[in-house]
Amino acid sequence: MRHFPALVAAVLLAGCSAGTSGTPSPAPATATPPQPSAPRAEPHRLEIKIDGTAVLTSLTYTIDGKATEDKDVKLPWSHTFTFAPHTGKHVYDVVMRSTGGEVTATATVDGQPWGQSRGSGDGASTQSLDGDFSD
Repeated sequence: MRHFPALVAAVLLAGCSAGTSGTPSPAPATATPPQPSAPRAEPHRLEIKIDGTAVLTSLTYTIDGKATEDKDVKLPWSHTFTFAPHTGKHVYDVVMRSTGGEVTATATVDGQPWGQSRGSGDGASTQSLDGDFSD
């Protein structure tokens, strides 16, 4: 019986050390935090505003090569054009014809001033506003 406690101790020690030899256990997996997604690109907005005392006999605006003409336009006049993001260069051209009076035309791109044209006269006049922007 004298050897019994030694035998129990040897069995217990062998059981404790059995898992420590050989290949180490892999580290517990850690979850990868979700990556923030890139903010969604907003469409670009070109706004043309025309104000003044003149009546425009003709207003022609060409956006990316597509022309539109309006006749006998009373001021103020405005229009917003929307462009999908990441679509490159966009070109605009606005031609205003009047029989006299004051005309002020402004362009903004995404709320930022982009161009301006002013004119006045007693007779027939033509003025234009043009520009371009890219993303």
